This record gives sequence, C-alpha cells and structure tokens, in this order.
Amino acid sequence: MYLKKSGIVKIGIHSSVFLFLFVLNTQAQNKTLRYENAIYEPYIKTVQLFPAVGQQRSPSESLNPPVVALNDASPLLLSFDCLSKGFLSFRAKIIHCNADWTPSVLNEIEFLPEYNDFPIQNYHNSFATKIPYYHYTFEVPKTRISGNYILMVYRNRDESDIVLTRRFMVYQNRVNVGGNIRFANNADKRNSYVQVNMSLSYNGYDVINPKEDFKVVVRQNFRDDKTLKNLKPFMVNDFDKKIDYQFFEGENLIPGGNEFRMFDARSTQQKLVNISTIMQEEQQSIIFLHYDKPQNGLAYVATNDFNGMYVIDNYETNRGETESDYVQIRFQLKMDEISGKKVFINGGFNDWYLNDNNLMTYNPDHQAYEASIELKQGVYNYNYATLGSDGLKNETELEGSHSQTENIYEILVYNRPIGARADALIGYVTIH
Repeated sequence: MYLKKSGIVKIGIHSSVFLFLFVLNTQAQNKTLRYENAIYEPYIKTVQLFPAVGQQRSPSESLNPPVVALNDASPLLLSFDCLSKGFLSFRAKIIHCNADWTPSVLNEIEFLPEYNDFPIQNYHNSFATKIPYYHYTFEVPKTRISGNYILMVYRNRDESDIVLTRRFMVYQNRVNVGGNIRFANNADKRNSYVQVNMSLSYNGYDVINPKEDFKVVVRQNFRDDKTLKNLKPFMVNDFDKKIDYQFFEGENLIPGGNEFRMFDARSTQQKLVNISTIMQEEQQSIIFLHYDKPQNGLAYVATNDFNGMYVIDNYETNRGETESDYVQIRFQLKMDEISGKKVFINGGFNDWYLNDNNLMTYNPDHQAYEASIELKQGVYNYNYATLGSDGLKNETELEGSHSQTENIYEILVYNRPIGARADALIGYVTIH
C-alpha cells in the first residue's frame, strides 16, 4: 500500500487494514502540539517516563518523576503500548521550553549534542494476553543544558502525526534551596491545608535583580495541576545572598487532600486488594472493585499510597511490561446524585485530566455513580473528583482534605542567566 497527500493507491491489502491506515493518515493532518503530558491517539496506552536506575528494571521505578540532574548517569526511560491492528513505526524529538512551558528560542544544537530525530527501535510483542499490543521503550538522549523539555513522539517521519507528548526536567543545582512543610497559620485552614516555607541562597551565582529574576514553583506529588507559582520573596538579603519566602496572605497554602484509594489488579486469577469480582470473558477480563463511598467529613486515616501514581506488574509472572493484559475495571461510588456536577475517577493513569475516559454516570437502580475504564494490569491509586459548570475541578468535595496527609513536594527554581536566551532550572529539591 502507498499513501500520499494527493491520493491513495491500494495494492493487495485487506480492506480493514487499509481503512485503519487511511484514518491514521487523515488524523495526522488535524493535530496541534500541546506542551504538556498528552496522548493524541486512542491506540496509545500506558505512557510512562521515569529515571531508569540500575541495570535491572523494577516496576516501582515508574513512581519517580521525570526529573534528572544534568550530569546524572541514570537516563530517562520512556515506555508505552500501541494497541493498533498492525505494527507502527515511531520516532522522537526533544523540544526545549522556558519556565512557563512555552517553547524557547534556542536552536537544537544549543541543547542537544546530536541531530534531533531519534528512531524508537526497541519494542516487543505482548505475550499470552487477550488484548494484543506492542510495547515500546526508548532511552531519552542526554541534553547539554538544564531546563524544561517536551519529549514528542510521532508516527513514521511525519512530525505532524503526533501520538504523545511528555514533560521532563533537567536541573543543575547552582543555588541552594530548602524548605519545610507546616500546618497552615490561618486558623480556618489549619486542619485541611499545609503551608510550604522556603529559603534560597544564591551565593556565588550572578543575578541582576534577585527579587524578580528567580522564578520559584512548588509542585505537589509531581503534578502540574497542583502547583504554587508566581511566588514573590518576602525579604532579600543582598549581603548574605539569601532570599526568604514568607507569606501572610496564604500564597504558600495548598490543600493537603486525602490519601489515595488503591486497587491491585495484577492478577486475573485471584482477587487481590480491593477486588470484588473477576469475570473471565472471552475477549477481555472484567474486574469489579468493591463499592466506594465518599470520604469527606470522615476522620483522617493514615495509609500507604503512591501519591496518585500507578505501577504496571503481573502477579503471576512479574513481567508486566509485555504480559500484563488490558482489562476492564468497574468502579462504583455509592452516594446520592449531585445536581449540576459531573463525577470523575481521577489519577495519574489519566494524566489527571477529567474527560470522557474517566467520566462516571449515575445509576439510580444501584444508587451509585459507575464507570468502566480499560487499564493495563497493575497497582493503581485513584480518587474521585467533581467538575462544576464553572469548569473548576474539586478533589476535596468527595474525598475531604487533611493537613496530616502525607504528600511529597518539589521546589523548582528557574532563572535566565545573564546573557542567556532561555530559562534554566538552577535549583531543585524534594521535601516531605
């Protein structure tokens, strides 16, 4: 088969495969690059980007964020599945961004040591799964400079046919940054919010206007939708080269949230944590979770979780990359229907987006919100979120929020060095 923009010629190929490739070619003309974590095609699933530590792969590695030091020996590893009817060829490209995730003006040769076009050649077929797929892995090339980056994967050699994008960050600690988590000073928010206190030392680092030139971002649980931005320093000590970030109007407050719910779907043979029923259908296995109920208003209960992330694994074989199957997970949230709002299942598995893939519908017969989501076998964290007519996402309405909740926070410091044309990530630290 030969496809071209001006026409289509079909040579001895099954009509269904021809139609599939025709649709792919048509969709490629209608994509816009998004400078965020995004999946552009329904046949791309389970996209993960994380530092690969050591020679032996461990499922828990995927819980680490795609943030590496400039001279770190551990590379970033991209993995994803392709559920297309036939094999597809993919390539990758890296895009340098400023602190606000807009593309920088740098030439590719300024941030990469090689040509910016990388074939993704490492792939394996799934084994003994009801849903066949190709599993791809790609080691992200090292960059020359620190900063924000977008990894863009596209089909064949057509950069307009984007299939996925992923954010990652490279830091070079040139300033010292520290912080701590405390209960909120505001009395009315003390039980549900935390405050992030920070300080920055830039001794030995040249900066013209330290009060304005440092851009500080605080991120909760590695989530770009849970950040504190545009934080202005309270006091700058020019003599000691120190900056304190103290706030009195709640600028550094962030809801503590609640510990995430969890289910263990690593097996289709036995019921693991939070699994109610397993149905072995011919085409696909179906896993029913136990009924959930809203948690808002309940006392805080400390539980271990993945801070909303997930791990791919297979309980029987421990070869989750290619032997974990795609199964239907059935969720049920017992409660009365909420007027004027939509309810979603929320988690890292969906990049924290609220869309049709994780939208729940109310079943009056069961008096519960219900949804079925196709996921790859593994251990998943999730919670329930609401979306009002104002378009605002709310994770505390059904889950509650507690200042005792155990979260992880990152402090990221950006600056555009003197004479530079793009923002650099010059300080990075995680705090609990």
